[in-house]
Amino acid sequence: MKSFKQSHPKLTPLAIGVLALAVSMPAFAETEIETLRRELAEQKQLIQKILAAQETQKTQDVQTGGPNRGAGLQAGVPAGPVTPALTIYGVADIDVSRADSGFGNKMNIGSGGYTASRLGIKGEKDLGNDIKAVYLMEAGLSMNTGTVGTGVPTLGINNTVASNGALTSAGTQFFSRQIYAGLMTPAGTITAGRQYAGSYLASVSDSTAMGAGLYGSSATLLPVIASMPTRLNNSLVYISPKMRGVTAQLTLTTGSGNNVNTVVGTATSSTTDSAGRGGDLALFYANGPFKAAVTAWNVRNASFNPSLGETGLASRKGFQAGANYQFGIARIYATYVQGKIAGGGYERGSKILSKASGWSVSAGVPMGGGTALASYTRANDKSLIADRDVSLVGLAYTYKLFETTTLYGSWGKMINQRNASYSLSNGGDLVGTVSPVGFNPSGLMIGLNQVF
Repeated sequence: MKSFKQSHPKLTPLAIGVLALAVSMPAFAETEIETLRRELAEQKQLIQKILAAQETQKTQDVQTGGPNRGAGLQAGVPAGPVTPALTIYGVADIDVSRADSGFGNKMNIGSGGYTASRLGIKGEKDLGNDIKAVYLMEAGLSMNTGTVGTGVPTLGINNTVASNGALTSAGTQFFSRQIYAGLMTPAGTITAGRQYAGSYLASVSDSTAMGAGLYGSSATLLPVIASMPTRLNNSLVYISPKMRGVTAQLTLTTGSGNNVNTVVGTATSSTTDSAGRGGDLALFYANGPFKAAVTAWNVRNASFNPSLGETGLASRKGFQAGANYQFGIARIYATYVQGKIAGGGYERGSKILSKASGWSVSAGVPMGGGTALASYTRANDKSLIADRDVSLVGLAYTYKLFETTTLYGSWGKMINQRNASYSLSNGGDLVGTVSPVGFNPSGLMIGLNQVF
């Protein structure tokens, strides 16, 4: 019987490769698709993280002042949450007043009846090791005219050409209220620029119930004693950490920056290279219902008057003590200020306020959902010019429509003696720029203060 063998096709290397590829295709395709899916999922998670980070950056880097941001604005700096990289803040204050500065009753729309209007930015940047870079820039605003509180910068003698790239021409003082930068460390904060002196901050916070504004506030009168410094150009400020309720602020200024080595000027106004130099020291204490501040300053005058027999720059020296305490529903405030302007023949030349003292008592009491305020202030000019003493009386009422929105009304009267001519003022306006000697300016106003 004849047998037959089953024949098999001979597989060549090429055929074997094609067969292997065909067999592996489903597994290869499945593996590749899973890899792509995994990569897409990872990319989606990454995109979501980036978007979330951008939203966080928006809320952390730029914001308005936040809750309680109006708490510190009496002293010029907004309070609130931890400062982000950039905080935009401000005050919009508008008032309507009827007042007489010696030329009849006049109606006026003003800006700053409670606190001065302003627009500012501030922030901080964490540098690591508990060190932060901090900055603040604040411009004064006029709500009734739309203008900015500007002024031509004061240049020192022989410094009449700007040496700073930011002042390539005369320029303007846009950030007239404050502008500074510095470092915050565990050992304290140190900043340089145009800044508040601690004495002024104490006079508008710890020392009076009526704050920086409102007709009748002691903070609109007592700083005239020994020309208490408000803001100081070319200043270096150190603020200590709070220890047992005490915080210290030291302010030093290099003054006007005059580049001279002798007396220069005219017969009515001369100066030297030490014009405006000096310092201010303030100690603040807070413990429960009790708050207090003690301050002192020593700053040279900017000029002197040879035609009156003056031979050099006088120094403005003074001290202040203020405190407040919560007695039941009422918070009572008291302050005392004493100082002199002396040296270079000032006491017998210009004379005004060469020696002076003053005091004030005020109180705030909750009433009708708001707060009723009252204040009495007395300033005694002990110079060689007779009858230049003055008293100031004020009554006010504030009502919060919202956390950041305050309605207010106030009345004030300045009582000048025969040779005194002090004007009545609030947080941002004067009742007239000049009052006749011996006249008693008075005014009544209502207004709205909006913090943002």
